[in-house]
Amino acid sequence: MLKRPFRTDESIHAEKITREAVTPFLTGRGFKEIHDRRKIAGTAISQLISTTSPKGDQVRMRVRLCWRRRSVDDLKYSAAQLRARLVDDDWDKTMQMTMQRDLEQGVTHNLILQRDGAIIVYAALIPSQELKGIFDAQARISQELIDGGQMKNLKKNHAKNGSSPTIWLMDERSPSAHRVADALWNWPGVVDLVKLPMLTMNNSDDALDDCPSPINYSELGTDTPVQRTVLRAEYPRDRRVRAAVLQRAKSCEWRGCLNQREYKGFLDVHHILGVKQGDRAWNCVALCPNCHRDAHFSPESDSINLALLAYADQFKPINSESS
Repeated sequence: MLKRPFRTDESIHAEKITREAVTPFLTGRGFKEIHDRRKIAGTAISQLISTTSPKGDQVRMRVRLCWRRRSVDDLKYSAAQLRARLVDDDWDKTMQMTMQRDLEQGVTHNLILQRDGAIIVYAALIPSQELKGIFDAQARISQELIDGGQMKNLKKNHAKNGSSPTIWLMDERSPSAHRVADALWNWPGVVDLVKLPMLTMNNSDDALDDCPSPINYSELGTDTPVQRTVLRAEYPRDRRVRAAVLQRAKSCEWRGCLNQREYKGFLDVHHILGVKQGDRAWNCVALCPNCHRDAHFSPESDSINLALLAYADQFKPINSESS
């Protein structure tokens, strides 16, 4: 099957990274017994996850990804298509068939995700039977905003995106556009998983994140320090993971690195999906400081992390569940 022309290698790489991040994300929100099943057809990937919710309910969710953010303007909205095209040019029939397919496959919920870098910033868990109601509400509100001139020069209905029914998680392109997404978040049964409590524990590791932002030294410190007691929450890191990664790597594990130095303390341990999404030897690589920065901040960070994830996969136990 030929690759669809609108899918670039970069977008395919970015999608894989996001799908790999789902299981660690759910684990951090208290979901248990997670089974990740994927079906690939050409460049299209369907992902179904069966799991036990923090409340003990059995959940089977279809994972849907929001449009990839590639520019500053893209940060103003977040949305995901439910189908690539209409059925018989009929919106109601399309939505009914979408929900019927979920019913036949035992899918109880749709999980719509938006990732920025290593972090999942939006995660809407939507009961499958509520999809049409939410779609209809967003379509109605969008049309009201357009007819009232409240969407500036935007004339396309949010939900009726060409021939693709679409659910919106966020829109800040006009002062009133948020009302479309509000219909989702205020809908009975919809859960914002990002707002669920994270499973954290105290940790003596002095590395609070993988790659901190540049430091402005003029803002640091004081001439009159005062003793105080501090309680803080951190993401747990197993020192044995760090030790195992450094032990296997004699130098930077990024291919093509020009800083192949072997002295102790030169290498960082990079959590490919972010420490918030998992702390395993097969989710980590040893990188020199330059490559570590590239993995976090370069324009090619998605592609870099995908390649690193593929490299680290060789260290995953054979009987490990897909993540």
